[in-house]
Amino acid sequence: MREYKITIDGTTYSVDIGRIVDDKVDVVLDGKTYQVSVETPMRKVSKTPVIKRRHEVMNAAKVPDRTSAPGLVLSVGDVIAPLPGVILKLLVKEGDKVSEGQPVVIMEAMKMENEIESPITGTVQKIAISEGDTILENAIIMKIGS
Repeated sequence: MREYKITIDGTTYSVDIGRIVDDKVDVVLDGKTYQVSVETPMRKVSKTPVIKRRHEVMNAAKVPDRTSAPGLVLSVGDVIAPLPGVILKLLVKEGDKVSEGQPVVIMEAMKMENEIESPITGTVQKIAISEGDTILENAIIMKIGS
C-alpha cells in the first residue's frame, strides 16, 4: 500500500491507498478500510511529447532527379522510390484504378517495410519494376495517369 498525507478542512490525515479495481479503491484511514469510488481513472498523464507530422505523399515532379535515366522527365503521377531498397510486393497492376494515398507497392529499405502510396487518383499506366528488384532513391516505380 502507498501512504499519502491529505488535508481536509485544515486537518491532516495519513491515508493508505490499496487495491484499485475499475473505479473502486480500497482506502485505509485510521486503521479502518473503506471502499471508495473515483470518478476518473487513476492513470498517470504521459510526459512523452507527441509529435504530429503532416502526412505527405511524395510528388515526383518536385524531387531532384538523381537516379532516373538521362533525359527522363518526371511528372506529377510518377511514383518514385523515397530511398534505396528492394521491391517486396506490387499491390496493383497496369490498368488498375488507384486513389490518392492508396498503397501501390511495398518495398524494404533499411530493414523496414515501407508502403509507397499513389500521389494522385488515376489509372496505373506503366510499372517500371518487378518484385525482387533492387532500386535506388528517386527511381521511377510506376506511372499513374488521370
